[in-house]
Amino acid sequence: MKTFFSLVNFVVGILSLLIGVGNFLFLTNNPSGIVAGGVAVVVGTSFLWLATTALFSSPRKS
Repeated sequence: MKTFFSLVNFVVGILSLLIGVGNFLFLTNNPSGIVAGGVAVVVGTSFLWLATTALFSSPRKS
């Protein structure tokens, strides 16, 4: 379950970063793209952080 959670977070994080970079590339056509790109980069970074934290955290002992 932990591996699946990390895999989903990695995929969503990478896609969000690609969307953010894509919005930055079209900045000259749409100035509001910097806001959308920034939000997408922040979301992508947080998903990647969640994935790495979940993958490399030690299991809880009860």
